[in-house]
Amino acid sequence: MGEPIIVLEPGERLLWSGRPRRVVPTGWEWCRLGFGSVLVSVVFAALGATFLFLATLGFAVVWGPVLWRLWTTHRAVYAVTDQRVVVADRVSGHTRKWMDLTTPAVTSLRRDGLGTLTFHPLVETIDVLGFGLPKKNQPLPIVLSAVPDAEGVRELIAHAQA
Repeated sequence: MGEPIIVLEPGERLLWSGRPRRVVPTGWEWCRLGFGSVLVSVVFAALGATFLFLATLGFAVVWGPVLWRLWTTHRAVYAVTDQRVVVADRVSGHTRKWMDLTTPAVTSLRRDGLGTLTFHPLVETIDVLGFGLPKKNQPLPIVLSAVPDAEGVRELIAHAQA
């Protein structure tokens, strides 16, 4: 299967595109899987086979979110233009999410250059007693995980915005 076609807006210029190189569970996800599996197994052993449905539901609660993130990240393709960042599904070609481009933060970086870029939306705030509080229903940050040469991609974006 080929890469999906991400349609550029008029006047938009592609800066970078790519896919996650390797998708593995994070440290917290390994903890969740291990601790949750042990907990569900102990409860199932203590309560017996009559609670098989609850044990199955417990495993779904523990494993479901981790497997969902791994599956959706594996199918993702990223595109960064001079105006926005786009995450699309490489199988169906549908755009999952996009936002106007901001300079990303490199939230994790490994020695081999593989890293995570996080694009935070411009947040509208409300002044409450001198403190800026974000408005409700603000968009979530877009996270590009397992990006090869994450620092180089961030510098490319920062240079294009200058």
